[in-house]
Amino acid sequence: MHTQIQEIFPGYQIEPLTGGWSKDRKYILRKGPKAYTLRLCKGKSLEMQKAEYETMLMISPDEQIIRPVGYGRISDEFSYILYSYLQGEDLKSVLSELTPIELYDLGIQAGCILKDIHSVPGRKDPDFSTYYNRKITAKIKSYRESGHNIPELDQHIDYLENSRHLLDDRPTVLQHGDYHLGNMIIRDKKLYIIDFNRYDFGDPYQEFDRMTMNSSFSREFARGILHGYFKGVPPQKFWSLLKLYVLTNAVGSISWALEHSPESLGFVYDMIHATLKDYEDLSSPLPKWYRELLRI
Repeated sequence: MHTQIQEIFPGYQIEPLTGGWSKDRKYILRKGPKAYTLRLCKGKSLEMQKAEYETMLMISPDEQIIRPVGYGRISDEFSYILYSYLQGEDLKSVLSELTPIELYDLGIQAGCILKDIHSVPGRKDPDFSTYYNRKITAKIKSYRESGHNIPELDQHIDYLENSRHLLDDRPTVLQHGDYHLGNMIIRDKKLYIIDFNRYDFGDPYQEFDRMTMNSSFSREFARGILHGYFKGVPPQKFWSLLKLYVLTNAVGSISWALEHSPESLGFVYDMIHATLKDYEDLSSPLPKWYRELLRI
């Protein structure tokens, strides 16, 4: 693959990037002061790469968000998209070195950046309510057929079924699609957002369905995301929708792991149990981690 990359990008040093659950191949390309992130996608059409490229350009330029540079084809089998390279450390790897105030500030940054991403309007075909209701139905079915049923999670399926009406008339915007600290890097106390390969269009509140992956590592960071995004305390309706999206994500995560990443099943179970702990009070839409911060 290096030979094919060098034919398209002559003179560049090629450094493989590892980590993450994506099956895409990722590299850093360097030539003098220039550096880019190259992502190779097997079986992804040029039209799909063009759509991602053009969609990402719709986000207002921001030094804290990775930017698309170009796209094309490496071979008959692989297409590519080229992004700017943002240097820094994985946020998750340095959490223990940061103070609660620093974590809260980084969360504020993440929330403000997400609000900018969501400023790009979009649409879903079919409409978002129809789309997500089908998703709930499919995830519940896959969960029940997985052979990995969890009694405590079963208790929440009624909430999913009874909360479908909350999806009516929701706005549709550009979504990062995988917004959690695993797709963030830090440099000089500033946060940077990477990996848009799961971008989509949908309800802006759906973007928070990975919140357990933030709150389980740092409640202060998770709280900062919410306060930065809403410029204060989230509205009441947000909490009911957040519960719907987080629990739907939990219900669907086992079948996803079994199909796409069996080696991550242990981590998935950890996140499910963290989610169940957050919502062990079936009557409250507020997750336990947030109620404890508020001491209520």
